[in-house]
Amino acid sequence: MSDYDVKTQIAPFRIRSLTHVIPGVVLGFGSFLSSSTALAQTSSASTPPAPSHSATTVTTSTTSANGDEKIVVKGHRPAGAVLGDAKPIMQIQADEIRSYGVDTVADLLTAISPETRSGRGATGNSPVVLLNGKRISGMQEVNDLPFEAISRVEIFTEEEALRYGYPADERVVNIITVKNFRAVRMRAYGSTSTDGGGDDGVLGASFTKITGDRRINLSARYEAQARLLDSDRGVTPPSASSLYANDGNIASSTGGSIDPSLDALVGQSVTSAGVPSLTSGQIPTLQDFTTYANAPHVSSNASSYSLQPRTHDLTLNGVYADQIFKDVATSFNASYTHSDSESLQGPARGILTVPAGNPYSPFSRDTLLYRDYTSVSPLQQRSHTDTVHAGVNFNGDVGSWKWNSTGSFDRSTTSTNSQTGLDLSAAQTALTDGAADFDPFSALDRSWLNSRLVNYGHTTGTTGKITGLMSGSLFSLPAGDVSTSIAPAGTLTEQNATSVSQGKFQKTHISRDVGTLQINGDIPIANARKHVLSFLGKLDGNVNGAISQVSHFGTLGTIGGGVTWEPVSWIQFPLSVTDRTEAPDATDLVAPRIETPNVTTYDYVTGRSVQVTTISGGNRNLHAADRHEVSIGTIISPTFLDGARLHVNYVRDRNHNPVVSLPTATAAIEGAFPDRYQRNSDGVLDVVDLRPVNALMEKRNEWNATFSFSRPLGKSPSGKDGHKHSGGRYYIVLTQVWRLKDTVQLRSGVSPIDLLNGGTIGGTGGQPRHEVELQSGFFRNGFGFRLVTKWQSATSTLASTHAKSLFFSDLATVDTTAFADLGEIPGWQNRNWARNFRIMVSASNLFNTRIRARNGAGVTPAGYEPAFLDPLGRTVSISIRKSV
Repeated sequence: MSDYDVKTQIAPFRIRSLTHVIPGVVLGFGSFLSSSTALAQTSSASTPPAPSHSATTVTTSTTSANGDEKIVVKGHRPAGAVLGDAKPIMQIQADEIRSYGVDTVADLLTAISPETRSGRGATGNSPVVLLNGKRISGMQEVNDLPFEAISRVEIFTEEEALRYGYPADERVVNIITVKNFRAVRMRAYGSTSTDGGGDDGVLGASFTKITGDRRINLSARYEAQARLLDSDRGVTPPSASSLYANDGNIASSTGGSIDPSLDALVGQSVTSAGVPSLTSGQIPTLQDFTTYANAPHVSSNASSYSLQPRTHDLTLNGVYADQIFKDVATSFNASYTHSDSESLQGPARGILTVPAGNPYSPFSRDTLLYRDYTSVSPLQQRSHTDTVHAGVNFNGDVGSWKWNSTGSFDRSTTSTNSQTGLDLSAAQTALTDGAADFDPFSALDRSWLNSRLVNYGHTTGTTGKITGLMSGSLFSLPAGDVSTSIAPAGTLTEQNATSVSQGKFQKTHISRDVGTLQINGDIPIANARKHVLSFLGKLDGNVNGAISQVSHFGTLGTIGGGVTWEPVSWIQFPLSVTDRTEAPDATDLVAPRIETPNVTTYDYVTGRSVQVTTISGGNRNLHAADRHEVSIGTIISPTFLDGARLHVNYVRDRNHNPVVSLPTATAAIEGAFPDRYQRNSDGVLDVVDLRPVNALMEKRNEWNATFSFSRPLGKSPSGKDGHKHSGGRYYIVLTQVWRLKDTVQLRSGVSPIDLLNGGTIGGTGGQPRHEVELQSGFFRNGFGFRLVTKWQSATSTLASTHAKSLFFSDLATVDTTAFADLGEIPGWQNRNWARNFRIMVSASNLFNTRIRARNGAGVTPAGYEPAFLDPLGRTVSISIRKSV
């Protein structure tokens, strides 16, 4: 197999057959359902029209014992309801959404992220997002909807995701829109740090129109973020190594002593020496170097490093949705994003070999001259990304069954240029030739410093995906209907990456075909309302499974099941067990090799901060991971406290062969992966390879809990024109994560790393054992206020000695937002200029708190000052928003 092509020959016929058959099956599936629906409409002219697809009729018939009396009860599911009869763990009404002070759905999802966080699967999973109880083709379809277009938001447990063909490791957010809405929205936003710098600005505009099932949304957004330098915060990065400096340092070209005669003058072996300060053209002597023997120069160039890069982002997005048949609705979405990023990676530097016979060399051996050249601009790393997305979505009904078919196309192109140093080949030629006018120890003319060494990386990724979903009732049991969801999916991914690193060209390619079939079944076991095992209350079971054919990895499977027990109407106990095999992302396999110089890291082996060159990219030898997970929860909605909900969940996760990155050099990590860390002859860490690897085992146990309480404040007032305006509401949301176990075993025979008790695989200590977030706010008479308080416990990383260990403090932050909707203020409600006009002022990290890092001696290592861990600190922002 070629080094440049990692296409596998595993089951080629089955893989390619499956990836060609599944899209055809899904397309045929959607076409069949559409035609069936049309035929049903044509052949049922004498039948009364069925209710709208957004309101399902439920009919219950009861006959008396003597058979004389029949009572028929008809009900309608609320508009936008999800599949099944699951109760949400949290509901957010329109007036509460207004009190969050958000602009769009994307902002709202960020605001409620603590409530939507799932402890299952890979931590940090984004939730499954539905629109009006239906699947969407991508987040671009809903991200730019303004908050005024949202009627309510419902959050469900991970089990609801199964009904929609998703794995049970993500919570579900159902966004329900209003029936009629029209607005042109404009927004300007600006923020800055109170410590200075870090400016950020956003300009946005959108048009939104909703009329029943027809929805149009067009939006444009531009954001610019200013660069923030180390010098802006008064911090100094550690030197890249002990040899690079503005004045230059000398070392032997072969290692060891520079010159025996210099050793004799100093009285000890001299392995490095600082360049003496001489006038230009003055030839140094050995005596000149004795002052700096084994005492090389050290330089700080804080203005040559970025704490925060300069970025520019432009996003264009468009959505059109409508009902094309009586029972078939569709939506189409297209978006484009362009992003630029530029950061400074330290002063331009280079190494020259000074021959022993050069007129300016007093040494009997060839030496190496290490030097920073601050007369030219610093090293830079630039990145450009272009992303295109297109998605189409169909939803429909066939009798009591619901179906969905989606298709999406995504293409992303990223180019990265990373300057690693100066190309001094011309200067080296002059030095080697012994040019009399070329003094290597004095300031070099800029003409010698025009060329740079650059690493290039270019990645192009294309993904096409088509999915289907069929859900409905199979048959009835005494306790209720047995329902199922069948979800086929086909995905084709192409990843091409090229890189030029140290003059070496590399090219990688991967084509991944994935065919998946997921089946979920919900089985009612007990139902007190139907007098079936009444002593149990309500008990429902669930079984689910999925099979995937993944190129390069063969057949992967998932099997799971669980029960939800509801002994009384206000309490539920969900239990879920899942066993699944997961392939690594394609980008983890073939991302281009990128070298980034002058990255600060802490070396726990030597107990010092250093700057290293990091290597990022893909690893073609990654294996699939096997995850075993158990989740037990409790959901309480007490009847005595209206508007309150408590959700407590316990997760036990065991993951074999997890994919991890290893940025930190501890004795345990370096011992397990010695090839990932390179040190120079003095034992100083020089290169760290960040490319992903498979660890042996990850074990994680945690509790997470969410308590929410929301109440209205009075009734909705009406203006003089009779127009009903927003009422008031206050809310409190408390979330907490308590980690009981979090260990990673890197390789067999190596002790597990306990991330909760002094272990780490990251750069800022282990995992916080406890995290808490409290959100509260209110909105009334046009004025709103929101308070978010976060706290995480302290962490540490224990090295071989206490002095080399690092200890990170706990962190508590407070964010505040105050805003005024001018058109809702009493007395201003009938002023046209004030209608839908919002002014908002926010302060993030109000008390400017940051994590404090100390070693065992109580000293903060270089590169771990608070500004390095949090460059911005306190930021203040103002936003002006107007809709017409």
